[in-house]
Amino acid sequence: MKKDQLFTGLGGPPRGAVSADVSVASPLRSYVLDALPADLSAVAAGRMTYRELADRQGQLLSSLEPHALRVDDLAVAQVIQLDLLFMVNGFLPGGPGAVPRHLSDAVAAQCARFPSLDPHMSYELLIDVNAGEWHRSGDMRVFTEGELGGLERDFYLGHHLSEPTVRSAFGLLCTLLQEPDSVDATETLGGVLRGLEEFRLYMAQYSKLTRDAFNSFRQYHMGHPGGPRGASGAFMPSVQLLELALLAPTTEYEVYLDQSMAYFPNWSRPLIAEWRETSRKGDNVVDAVLDGRLKLNDDATATLLNVIDKFADFRMVHLGVTRKTIPEAFPAGSVVTKKGIARQTGEADILDDQNPGTSGFSVHNVLVNSVYRLLEAHRSVASLGQTPTDGRAN
Repeated sequence: MKKDQLFTGLGGPPRGAVSADVSVASPLRSYVLDALPADLSAVAAGRMTYRELADRQGQLLSSLEPHALRVDDLAVAQVIQLDLLFMVNGFLPGGPGAVPRHLSDAVAAQCARFPSLDPHMSYELLIDVNAGEWHRSGDMRVFTEGELGGLERDFYLGHHLSEPTVRSAFGLLCTLLQEPDSVDATETLGGVLRGLEEFRLYMAQYSKLTRDAFNSFRQYHMGHPGGPRGASGAFMPSVQLLELALLAPTTEYEVYLDQSMAYFPNWSRPLIAEWRETSRKGDNVVDAVLDGRLKLNDDATATLLNVIDKFADFRMVHLGVTRKTIPEAFPAGSVVTKKGIARQTGEADILDDQNPGTSGFSVHNVLVNSVYRLLEAHRSVASLGQTPTDGRAN
């Protein structure tokens, strides 16, 4: 699917167009794909109670062949866990304690068999495993029906399709740091810039999503106090890797990483931990340039400043989309601009529990902090040799 097809009802294989190998299918696949969205719609409309939904799903689990959920293949177990957690999250709007025991027991049994499985709906399951099923079979798990279901699919799919662009940018920064004499710095940073622009354009597509459409499925990702954090885009790993390769973590960003590590995809946790430690010690592009370990000519320095700006542009687009879909997370009448963020004296508390995002953090403070860090990095690099800024803090 092309990025400009997101949230248009176009693109991607129609359901059933790709032949799924039924030998690796989850035994819950048909229910989650074909019946769960309608059941949740019935609950929301008052045509079905949560008790009736629990009974229906309990009967489904009881009707399965013995050991149907006990598979030996981790990839299949992940899809089964995805289906179980789609059923679990359907009860989240019912409040704490709404999830029936038979579902929580089934999830726990899966985790006992495969300890690497997330016991909650995670970014890895919702985005990566779910999109993998879309590629394999043309099917993607969603909570909503019809046109809303198509928008919800694109919300998840857009994260999956866009991440390689920023992961590629991270890889180029790694090469520049680790093999500076083997690459052309201007050309390498130009590749980072192009990747970030593509990533920003993906993010811009999310402005097509209305607040009502977003809230139709957001309710199934909002956790309860004391429970796990939701499967938020805040846990897309490559964005964090890119920032760590670019600049050192601040105190508030360290808090974010401490709180988030268990929610990043399994494959990324050791890599993020490694780059966190590496960047903290000064082995990142900005620090290396500032202390002279990475020597850039004027063209390369200008391109680095453009990279920092482009990353900030992405964050500003994300802020704009978030303000549209979650306006209650922003102070009434406030206008968030680069110039205003640049005037701040530091970063704000992300654990402020007022108007949290799906991730459980203050979504406003997380995003504004990320822009602030980049503007500070731009100012530091631009100050070397009085390199002129581009005047884009507006």
